[in-house]
Amino acid sequence: MGADPHEHKHPCPHPHRGACHLDRRRAVRDDSQEHFHQRSGGCPMPGTPLKNLIYRMALPFLAPSPRGKMTHQTEGLPLNDLKGYEKLLIRHHVMGATLLLKNGDKVRTVHTSVPGHTAGPDAMYRVASITKMATALVALSMVEEGLFTLDTPVAELLPQGPGTDVLAGVTVRHLLCHTSGLVDTSEADKALLEGRTFHDVLVAGNQQFKQPGKEMNYCNFGFGLMGCIMEQATGKALPDIFGERLFTPLHMKATLDATRLDENTIMPITRVLPYRKGQDVRITRLGRQPLNTPDPLRHFGHTAGAMYANAPALSNLLTLIANKGEFEGKRILSRDAFYSMLALQSSTPTRMYGLGLVLLNRPKISKRMLHGHQGFAYGCVDGAFVEEFDGRQVIFLNGGASEARQGKLGLVNRDILAWALNKEMASWQ
Repeated sequence: MGADPHEHKHPCPHPHRGACHLDRRRAVRDDSQEHFHQRSGGCPMPGTPLKNLIYRMALPFLAPSPRGKMTHQTEGLPLNDLKGYEKLLIRHHVMGATLLLKNGDKVRTVHTSVPGHTAGPDAMYRVASITKMATALVALSMVEEGLFTLDTPVAELLPQGPGTDVLAGVTVRHLLCHTSGLVDTSEADKALLEGRTFHDVLVAGNQQFKQPGKEMNYCNFGFGLMGCIMEQATGKALPDIFGERLFTPLHMKATLDATRLDENTIMPITRVLPYRKGQDVRITRLGRQPLNTPDPLRHFGHTAGAMYANAPALSNLLTLIANKGEFEGKRILSRDAFYSMLALQSSTPTRMYGLGLVLLNRPKISKRMLHGHQGFAYGCVDGAFVEEFDGRQVIFLNGGASEARQGKLGLVNRDILAWALNKEMASWQ
């Protein structure tokens, strides 16, 4: 709904070349949808206060309910408050889910299945914009290698062609914190599906609508250009880049190439409102195109939100963030890289953002800052967050849920976080 009064209480702890000197008085369009203008059947998510209100009023009457249909599979100790968790799943019309909670060496995981949406230890989830955390980490590894800096102009890193003048003044940092001035358009979707280049999107016009570095405008096209930069800089395909730099070192079961997965292991995603039987998505049209070879002209549709992963993989990623670059006693990235990632780089009245990272300051959920990301796409409302200093993790992946929100935070993620941190994990001995 409206702006949350708690989300701007922390000043920028690590200012970077003016990144935090933004005009917060002006709100810009901040569409958290994964992949540009994909609406799954032409229905936009409830992105305005009025649409959100109408959506919430219709939800109890028109959305399918998991009540009486849920079965649970537990890894490790069971939840102390399983009934409380079930109430949240029913309230938010969750169509199958995996919940992973971690506090130190204590981990509890629950896989909840409903008919047509089977969850389990082998289930893979398309985690949508949670991908952005992985993309930022891979980009930072390239910065440390000296392939580019956060303030390198992106026009110098991309294949040259028509329209690149639109990118004048845009840096890598701007892409990673949504201050590039670029805007998502339907032309990007069309270009991806038709196999055209990012140059075609740029020359379509009206791409840069603000001066770079001045305002935050959540832009998946800009984040997608990071994939083109990565392939151009290394000469390798995206799955290999992410595998070598992140997935293998962190023992993550994850990929950007869905064609490398057994489709039967992928949790189907459905939009619960409006609900249409048979609309489930496991692999998107774009996702059915293999990423075996680099193509820095056309691979701009993956690094914004096309990662498939399971909950333990995301837990390892959050552990790396919580430990500021260390994993299992080995340093993967420098502390300086993480100070850049965790610093407040951009903001709107409803969001604070680092580099590929949401900085969530909601005292009613936690007295600590939460670092992580949400993922909205095709009906899923995923969340993966770690608590600053304490390191408690909450990972919630699903096959569809209510997309109602408070500000930009999905209500299901808000309620799962509050219940997990303040009740369930608080009860662990």
